Amino acid sequence: MKSLSDVIHANPAWERLMEKAKQSEEALYRHELISELLDKFPDEKFDISQLYEYRDTNISCKTCRGLESCSNFFPGHRMTVVEEKGFRPHLTYSPCDYQKSHAYQRKTKSLIKSQFVPEHILNSTFETMEKDAYRIEAIKAAITFCLNFERGETTRGLYLFGQFGVGKSAIAGAMTQELAKRGVDVLMVYVPDFLMEIKASIETGGMEQKLEALKTVSVLILDDMGAEAITAWTRDEVLGPILQSRMEKLPTIYTSNLTLSELTDHLANAKNERQPNYRNAARVMERIEPFVDFCEVKGRNRRRNQKQVSN
Repeated sequence: MKSLSDVIHANPAWERLMEKAKQSEEALYRHELISELLDKFPDEKFDISQLYEYRDTNISCKTCRGLESCSNFFPGHRMTVVEEKGFRPHLTYSPCDYQKSHAYQRKTKSLIKSQFVPEHILNSTFETMEKDAYRIEAIKAAITFCLNFERGETTRGLYLFGQFGVGKSAIAGAMTQELAKRGVDVLMVYVPDFLMEIKASIETGGMEQKLEALKTVSVLILDDMGAEAITAWTRDEVLGPILQSRMEKLPTIYTSNLTLSELTDHLANAKNERQPNYRNAARVMERIEPFVDFCEVKGRNRRRNQKQVSN
């Protein structure tokens, strides 16, 4: 009976195939990703098929721009090294930042209904946005934030304020899109609806989960701050604790029709308190003002103009 070696040598095509496989394996071990991995874990014997996957998936991830263009066998996943106490290092598929962001958005959409701001706002992009002179500085600040954001490093947010209909929410929506494309977990909620939802969840359940989502998301966008019907409870037990958990750690983006002094007055005049409570309002403002850059958004009322055109 002929050995495998005899069969290979008797068939030039097989011999060429084996030589090609040998060269491919040698190239694999020379690749910087693999050499670094083996240098770090010299005593581990990783499966060669997993080494190929480790190299190829990590190469494709370097130029990836989102889940839509992912070329990996398991979209949104790449081969990584897992080091767990009590276990030997091993290779396994793990979700990338884009996949984590997608999973987070899907989870929070089922948890927090008030994040469903109008579709045209969530679909806003910086590419299609009109960059007129009245709001160009605010748009630049928003783009700069997205480009420079680093998880665990960026702690300052933005306070976008201006009159009705000038496009503050559209800028925030474009930030949501851009950050999500970059694999950042970001949550945009419409504040008036969110506070009503929180109040309702006292009876229906899930309040703590909702609050925790806002406390821990990498970038939180609070849309239309100051438009809510404020009560002492929503100010002191909802907004206050959320912002307390985030300040100096995680950035928060705000859109508002109110200046800082107007927002202070709004927070002080809770509808269920007999007289203004500027002390508690100041506590909330101390969790906002020192941790944001302020951008006034000017220009025409775009919502009113759109209605006039449609009519």
